[in-house]
Amino acid sequence: MVVLAGEDRNDRRSLRIILEELRPDMRGRLVEISPPVRLREASPANLAHRVGKLANLARARAVRENAELACVFVHEDLDAADSEAYVQTRERVQKALEAELGNVHYVLAVWEMEAWLLLFPEALTALVSTWKIPAKYRARDTGRLQDPKRIMMREVTKAPRRYRESDAPDVLATAVALGCHERPAGGNRSWDRLREDIAQCCGRHLQQR
Repeated sequence: MVVLAGEDRNDRRSLRIILEELRPDMRGRLVEISPPVRLREASPANLAHRVGKLANLARARAVRENAELACVFVHEDLDAADSEAYVQTRERVQKALEAELGNVHYVLAVWEMEAWLLLFPEALTALVSTWKIPAKYRARDTGRLQDPKRIMMREVTKAPRRYRESDAPDVLATAVALGCHERPAGGNRSWDRLREDIAQCCGRHLQQR
């Protein structure tokens, strides 16, 4: 069994879509825990406490499902552009999670999940025909764009149908349906890291069970 945790339901739904598409052997093995993740800004003492609570929830869910806990994916937004701080924050939280859970992947999105959505202009337009990414944001490192959510709400989408956070899973599902998740129109270090973690999880963690 694989447990998903995130900041909210939209993040967990989005992560599920990506996981199940890239590794179909996860289908039927994914469950979610709902308390919001708040790890990146925690002090050392608070981080250990919060990680412990998250670990207890994941283990309790495994017991309730009568399944062995193979792996945990934990999503959170950095809420800042890609920089060395991304590396430091991810490593700090990843180590704390590994110490408690072992097989775990900290999915820290830079700037936020909307930066991933900007990698898929074809999917955005297919979902809502008036949604179009301006040329200045294409073929870019979307992790270094300032406030991708604002870009989505004010420049990619227009009234009366503006982007909402609840649209994120539908954008990713459309990207998967079109196959453009395999040909992103730009780069994002955290997106690449997620794909590597998914491959590692199924290549090692799941096969051990």
